[in-house]
Amino acid sequence: MKNDLTSQNELIEQDLQSVFDRIELKDEIGKTKVPIYKKLGYLYAKFNSGRREFLAKTPLLSYSVKRILYAFLTFYLAVAVVYVLMVAFLKDDALLSDYDPIKNPIKPNTPEFYDLIENKRKAFGLYGSMIKQVLIFWRNITPFIPKTIMEVTKVSSTGVYGNETKKWFWLGMIMNGTNGNLYNSVLDTFKDAMPISFILGFSSTIITYLIGVPMGIVMARFKEKPLDNSLNWIFLGFTAVPSVIIVSIYWTVTVKYFNSAGVWDMNDYTKFVAIFALVILGVPGLSIITRRFIIDEMTADYTKFAQSKGLSNSYVFYIHIFRNAGIRIIRTIPASIIYSLFGSSILVEQFYVAPGMSKYILKGVGTNDIYIVLGYIVLSAGIGIFVSLLSDLLMAVLDPRVKLSKK
Repeated sequence: MKNDLTSQNELIEQDLQSVFDRIELKDEIGKTKVPIYKKLGYLYAKFNSGRREFLAKTPLLSYSVKRILYAFLTFYLAVAVVYVLMVAFLKDDALLSDYDPIKNPIKPNTPEFYDLIENKRKAFGLYGSMIKQVLIFWRNITPFIPKTIMEVTKVSSTGVYGNETKKWFWLGMIMNGTNGNLYNSVLDTFKDAMPISFILGFSSTIITYLIGVPMGIVMARFKEKPLDNSLNWIFLGFTAVPSVIIVSIYWTVTVKYFNSAGVWDMNDYTKFVAIFALVILGVPGLSIITRRFIIDEMTADYTKFAQSKGLSNSYVFYIHIFRNAGIRIIRTIPASIIYSLFGSSILVEQFYVAPGMSKYILKGVGTNDIYIVLGYIVLSAGIGIFVSLLSDLLMAVLDPRVKLSKK
């Protein structure tokens, strides 16, 4: 009986083995097809896992890339909005700055006249749908995309004439002859003016912080004492007065009593006087902000705890209070640079006849020269985004309380 049972088991095992031998694993796998959406889901989950692992290993790099992407998105959207608004309200007169109806054989309201306007729009890139124009302008201001640009020399009712050239960065052409040579590159026009504006902006910002931060510290150290109260009233008065009045009085006083020539190119002393005009505009606000930051840290719990341990006031101030307040002060640097470089400097350049970028932006707005205005906005926004990003990264490095990744 036992032998019969054993032989039956052996026969069953042989039958199963013969079945397994006839089955190929590859054929069975081929018959079972995985849906495409499951494959995509698996690939996405794998990519997401790798991305999270990379972000955890390189938090500073990941934060930088994210900030750069957000900055570019904001930058291009802002440029697009300004472009659409300016082009939507652009009149044909802005395209015809070199057109003289008396000397020109083409008379107004004739077919040739409208052909001339159409060719002008083609030459300046103001032809086609608005979406197409915005996309082309985005491409032109993106430095790492090479583009073929026509350097226009002449526009008539019969066509647009010029030479094609390769460019990496293109802000457009001057549309009005009062702002420079007609059809000249806006960037080439800005090249001579940008160093003047940069000297004014960056130099004044450095001097402003060298004066304003120490004054804010002194005001905080002598909080609610006569020195603090006096400086507070003086600085608040300065911030309440319009900048044009302050610069006007400053210019008159320096010319009359301090031997300033009043014109930028006359001598180096006058250049320093012009730079110091921006310093006078910036120091009051920076001193008040620094005072507030210092007082906030002086009244913090960690300061009281450090003092209760018997640490000296000087040690607590310079090691704890000023260090933490200084990190907050660093955050104000980008705004100060942009304010000096593209704000107050326009006013000072006008008073001291400095050949900076202010003359172009003011004339550009007055003559509807949209590429000068857009060029100014692109440069100011680009520099502002770069400086802001640099400030955020510096904050992340200096301040241990700033966490770039989750634990």
